[in-house]
Amino acid sequence: MAGQLPLFPGVGPMGALDAPAALEEPAAQTAPASAPLSPRQMGLFDAQVRQMRAALDAIAAADLTRAASLLGGLAPDGDPVALSMQARVEEIRVQLERVGSSPPSAQVGAHLELGRRLALESGPWFSLGRTLVARAAAALGPAEGVAAGRLFVEAGDLERARSAILSVAGPPRAASLFALGDVESALDDRSSARRRYRDALLLDPFDPAFDGVADEDVRGLPFLAELEAEVDGDPRAWCAPVGIVAGILPRPRDPTSELPMPADASAAQSALLARAREFVDALVRAASPDVERSREALIEARRCMKRASSPLFAWYLARR
Repeated sequence: MAGQLPLFPGVGPMGALDAPAALEEPAAQTAPASAPLSPRQMGLFDAQVRQMRAALDAIAAADLTRAASLLGGLAPDGDPVALSMQARVEEIRVQLERVGSSPPSAQVGAHLELGRRLALESGPWFSLGRTLVARAAAALGPAEGVAAGRLFVEAGDLERARSAILSVAGPPRAASLFALGDVESALDDRSSARRRYRDALLLDPFDPAFDGVADEDVRGLPFLAELEAEVDGDPRAWCAPVGIVAGILPRPRDPTSELPMPADASAAQSALLARAREFVDALVRAASPDVERSREALIEARRCMKRASSPLFAWYLARR
C-alpha cells in the first residue's frame, strides 16, 4: 500500500492524515428573561379570574342582570370572551323579560323551550338551561306533580322530583309509581326503583308511562312476555309476573288480587290483569316457607299458577 501511495500525489499514509477540525457549535442564544409580575399585577389578574367565575355562577343560576354587570366590568379591558358572553347574556335576559310579561300559562312552555335549547350546549349555558327547566317545573300546580317531577328529573334536581311526585293527592297511580321508579333509577337505587315499577305494573300495566321508563330491562318486559314466556292476550298485562319469574322484579309481600282495576282498561284487559295478579299471588304463596314444607299446599299453589296461565307456568318451571 505504501508503494502505491506515490501514484496519488499529495496523499500521505493514514496515520499522517490530520484529524478533522471539530465543528464549533454556535453559542446558545438565551431568550431574555421576562420581568416577573408585580404583586399589583398578580392581584389584578386574580381579581379578574374571580369576577369571571362569579359571572359564570350567576349565568348558571339565571341571575342574568348580575352576570351582565360582572361581565361588563371585564369587557372594557378588551377581553373578547367577556364581550361575547355579555352580548349573549343580554340577549337571553331580554328574552326572559318578554316571557315574564306573557300570561302564566304560556310562561311554562316558554321557559321549557328555551331551557331545553340551552341545555344542549356546554358550560354555564347548560346549567342555565337546567335552571330554566326547573323553573318551568316549579310553576306547575300540585295536581301536575308527576309532570313536574319528570321535569325536575330532566333538570337534574332529583330530590325536588321525588317531593313533587309524592305530593300528588290521592292513592298511588301507575303514572306516579313509574315516575318514582325513574327517580330512584337516576339515584342509582335499582332495588327501590324496581319495587316501584313492579307496583305500577300490578296496578296498571297499560298506562302509557310504561313505554318510557328509564330501566331498559323493565321497558323490555312486554317483549319478554310475548316472545319468551309466550303468554296469551296482551303481553303488557303479564309484565309483572313475567318480570318476577325472570328475576327482574322483586316478589311482593302483600296479595294483589284486591287492587283496583284501571279505570280505562277494557273488559279483556281487566280479565287478563286479574289472571296475572292471581299468578303473582300463587307464586308468592309457593315461595313461602310454610307452603314449601307442605307438599299439598305447594301443589295447590302451582295449580293456581297453571290455571292463571299455562304457558307462563311452563316457563316458570323451565327456569327453576
